[in-house]
Amino acid sequence: MKTRAAAAFALAVLLGLDASAEVTPPAKSARLFDGARDNVVLGAFVPSEDQPQGEVRLIRRGGAVVMQTVLYTKFLKRVVAEIRKKELASWPRDREGHDDALRYIDAVLESRNRIQERFPGRANRADRRQKMLIEFILSGNASLVAISEPELEEANGHMRVVSKRPIVVLELSRTYVRGDIYEIAWDALKLGQKESKDLLEPLLPPDSGGDAEASGEKGQEGNTR
Repeated sequence: MKTRAAAAFALAVLLGLDASAEVTPPAKSARLFDGARDNVVLGAFVPSEDQPQGEVRLIRRGGAVVMQTVLYTKFLKRVVAEIRKKELASWPRDREGHDDALRYIDAVLESRNRIQERFPGRANRADRRQKMLIEFILSGNASLVAISEPELEEANGHMRVVSKRPIVVLELSRTYVRGDIYEIAWDALKLGQKESKDLLEPLLPPDSGGDAEASGEKGQEGNTR
């Protein structure tokens, strides 16, 4: 029964279905999703500080690197459409990781639908913003993208993630997760190629360093963000 329950939870997560509140991810991977001790290395409002629809943060989470996007916007459908547009531009058919990008796009679209379905039942009826949390997670032995519906709290002009309800967790290639961490650094954090390499390479897991230069150079050539 325990094996069957674990398999059901894994299927629920991968398909974006609601998991029971009593069910938690396996202990061996729980630390990858625990933001209690997050160390923010760099952050920026998106699309701008004057008109924020969210925040992007480069985070150290234990031995993992996390590129976190916290969205809080009245225009979630429009923001997700922009994410899709940028992903397709950055990951054309001839770039390794293209299929992973398509899986990510599908997951973001599914997550948007589920957040919008639950939106009418929100506790704070006065808050018309819809919230989505996207985390690209790269550690020594894991390369994941997790999408959640977060509970947020404003603190010192920023949104703090109080809790998060996982919607979908995808295990994607290291090439793609690493590459999109760079893409987001160029786009949202406004880092140049040298700046991003100088910042990210000391942080990223050493076992994925072999494709660092290739990922960075190819992404920069096709980057339209």
